[in-house]
Amino acid sequence: MPTVLITGASRGIGLEFVRQYAAAGWKVLACCRKPGTAAELNKITGDVSLFALDVDDDANIANLAKQLKSMPIDVLINNAGVSKPEASTLGQVSSEVWLQVLRTNTIAPLKMAEAFLPNMEAGKEKKLIAISSRLGSIALNEGGRYSYRSSKAALNSAWK
Repeated sequence: MPTVLITGASRGIGLEFVRQYAAAGWKVLACCRKPGTAAELNKITGDVSLFALDVDDDANIANLAKQLKSMPIDVLINNAGVSKPEASTLGQVSSEVWLQVLRTNTIAPLKMAEAFLPNMEAGKEKKLIAISSRLGSIALNEGGRYSYRSSKAALNSAWK
Protein backbone atom coordinates (compact mmCIF):
# COMPACT_ATOMS: atom_id res chain seq x y z
CA MET A 1 0.00 0.00 0.00
CA PRO A 2 1.50 3.39 -0.97
CA THR A 3 1.90 6.12 1.64
CA VAL A 4 1.27 9.87 1.34
CA LEU A 5 2.16 12.56 3.87
CA ILE A 6 0.03 15.71 3.61
CA THR A 7 0.61 18.99 5.48
CA GLY A 8 -2.21 21.46 6.04
CA ALA A 9 -4.64 18.54 6.10
CA SER A 10 -7.39 19.99 8.30
CA ARG A 11 -9.25 22.03 5.69
CA GLY A 12 -9.48 23.08 2.06
CA ILE A 13 -7.30 21.37 -0.52
CA GLY A 14 -5.36 19.44 2.13
CA LEU A 15 -8.54 17.93 3.57
CA GLU A 16 -9.68 16.93 0.08
CA PHE A 17 -6.30 15.32 -0.60
CA VAL A 18 -6.79 13.24 2.56
CA ARG A 19 -10.29 12.21 1.44
CA GLN A 20 -9.17 11.27 -2.07
CA TYR A 21 -6.05 9.33 -1.08
CA ALA A 22 -7.89 7.49 1.73
CA ALA A 23 -10.71 6.56 -0.68
CA ALA A 24 -8.10 5.24 -3.14
CA GLY A 25 -6.72 2.90 -0.47
CA TRP A 26 -3.52 4.76 0.40
CA LYS A 27 -1.99 4.98 3.86
CA VAL A 28 -2.45 8.68 4.69
CA LEU A 29 -0.31 10.61 7.17
CA ALA A 30 -2.41 13.73 7.72
CA CYS A 31 -0.64 16.63 9.40
CA CYS A 32 -2.08 19.82 10.85
CA ARG A 33 -1.46 22.04 13.86
CA LYS A 34 -4.39 20.79 15.95
CA PRO A 35 -5.68 17.40 14.78
CA GLY A 36 -7.87 17.06 17.88
CA THR A 37 -10.02 20.00 16.79
CA ALA A 38 -10.08 19.15 13.07
CA ALA A 39 -13.65 17.82 13.03
CA GLU A 40 -13.92 17.06 9.29
CA LEU A 41 -10.49 15.45 9.21
CA ASN A 42 -11.41 13.18 12.11
CA LYS A 43 -14.47 11.91 10.20
CA ILE A 44 -12.48 10.49 7.28
CA THR A 45 -12.34 6.70 7.21
CA GLY A 46 -9.59 4.51 5.86
CA ASP A 47 -5.95 4.10 6.82
CA VAL A 48 -5.53 7.68 8.04
CA SER A 49 -3.14 8.64 10.84
CA LEU A 50 -3.25 12.16 12.27
CA PHE A 51 -0.16 14.04 13.41
CA ALA A 52 0.23 17.41 15.08
CA LEU A 53 2.63 19.48 12.98
CA ASP A 54 3.43 23.18 12.86
CA VAL A 55 5.51 23.53 9.69
CA ASP A 56 6.90 26.85 10.96
CA ASP A 57 8.73 24.99 13.73
CA ASP A 58 11.92 23.22 12.58
CA ALA A 59 12.08 21.19 15.79
CA ASN A 60 8.48 20.06 15.27
CA ILE A 61 9.34 18.92 11.73
CA ALA A 62 12.44 17.09 13.01
CA ASN A 63 10.42 15.37 15.76
CA LEU A 64 7.85 14.11 13.26
CA ALA A 65 10.61 12.89 10.94
CA LYS A 66 12.15 11.02 13.88
CA GLN A 67 8.76 9.53 14.76
CA LEU A 68 8.27 8.34 11.16
CA LYS A 69 11.94 7.42 10.68
CA SER A 70 11.48 3.87 9.38
CA MET A 71 8.37 4.54 7.27
CA PRO A 72 8.74 4.74 3.48
CA ILE A 73 6.77 7.66 2.03
CA ASP A 74 5.83 7.61 -1.63
CA VAL A 75 4.36 11.11 -1.94
CA LEU A 76 4.93 14.18 0.22
CA ILE A 77 2.41 16.97 -0.39
CA ASN A 78 3.45 20.30 1.11
CA ASN A 79 0.05 21.94 1.23
CA ALA A 80 0.22 24.02 4.44
CA GLY A 81 0.18 27.72 3.64
CA VAL A 82 -0.95 31.15 4.76
CA SER A 83 -2.07 34.31 3.00
CA LYS A 84 -2.13 37.04 5.67
CA PRO A 85 -4.00 39.98 4.11
CA GLU A 86 -2.34 42.40 6.54
CA ALA A 87 0.81 42.27 4.33
CA SER A 88 -1.11 42.68 1.08
CA THR A 89 -1.60 46.37 0.39
CA LEU A 90 1.09 48.94 -0.40
CA GLY A 91 1.38 51.30 2.55
CA GLN A 92 0.18 48.62 4.97
CA VAL A 93 2.92 46.02 4.58
CA SER A 94 4.12 44.49 7.84
CA SER A 95 7.66 43.12 7.66
CA GLU A 96 6.96 40.67 10.48
CA VAL A 97 3.86 39.29 8.77
CA TRP A 98 5.66 39.10 5.42
CA LEU A 99 8.47 37.09 7.02
CA GLN A 100 5.93 34.72 8.58
CA VAL A 101 4.29 34.16 5.17
CA LEU A 102 7.70 33.45 3.61
CA ARG A 103 8.50 31.05 6.46
CA THR A 104 5.29 29.06 6.01
CA ASN A 105 4.92 29.14 2.23
CA THR A 106 8.54 28.97 1.08
CA ILE A 107 10.93 27.73 3.74
CA ALA A 108 8.73 25.12 5.43
CA PRO A 109 8.22 22.99 2.28
CA LEU A 110 11.99 22.84 1.80
CA LYS A 111 12.54 21.93 5.45
CA MET A 112 9.94 19.16 5.06
CA ALA A 113 11.73 17.85 1.96
CA GLU A 114 15.04 17.84 3.86
CA ALA A 115 13.61 16.12 6.91
CA PHE A 116 11.74 13.43 5.00
CA LEU A 117 14.32 12.75 2.29
CA PRO A 118 15.27 9.34 3.78
CA ASN A 119 11.58 8.37 3.88
CA MET A 120 11.15 9.48 0.27
CA GLU A 121 14.24 7.54 -0.83
CA ALA A 122 12.72 4.42 0.78
CA GLY A 123 9.37 4.97 -1.00
CA LYS A 124 8.54 3.77 -4.48
CA GLU A 125 7.01 6.84 -6.16
CA LYS A 126 9.43 9.45 -4.77
CA LYS A 127 7.16 12.44 -5.47
CA LEU A 128 7.77 15.71 -3.63
CA ILE A 129 4.93 18.16 -4.23
CA ALA A 130 4.58 21.78 -3.13
CA ILE A 131 1.25 23.51 -3.64
CA SER A 132 1.74 26.89 -5.26
CA SER A 133 -0.63 29.38 -6.83
CA ARG A 134 -1.20 31.35 -10.00
CA LEU A 135 -0.42 34.35 -7.82
CA GLY A 136 3.18 33.12 -7.69
CA SER A 137 3.58 33.77 -11.40
CA ILE A 138 5.86 36.68 -12.27
CA ALA A 139 4.39 36.95 -15.76
CA LEU A 140 0.78 37.09 -14.50
CA ASN A 141 1.42 39.46 -11.59
CA GLU A 142 -1.37 42.05 -11.34
CA GLY A 143 -0.04 43.63 -8.14
CA GLY A 144 -1.12 43.55 -4.52
CA ARG A 145 -0.93 40.62 -2.10
CA TYR A 146 2.81 41.22 -1.87
CA SER A 147 3.69 38.73 0.85
CA TYR A 148 1.68 35.88 -0.63
CA ARG A 149 2.76 36.51 -4.23
CA SER A 150 6.43 36.74 -3.35
CA SER A 151 6.31 33.65 -1.11
CA LYS A 152 4.76 31.54 -3.86
CA ALA A 153 7.16 32.92 -6.52
CA ALA A 154 10.05 32.05 -4.20
CA LEU A 155 8.57 28.59 -3.59
CA ASN A 156 8.31 28.03 -7.35
CA SER A 157 11.93 29.06 -7.83
CA ALA A 158 13.23 26.99 -4.92
CA TRP A 159 11.21 23.93 -5.87
CA LYS A 160 12.43 24.02 -9.47
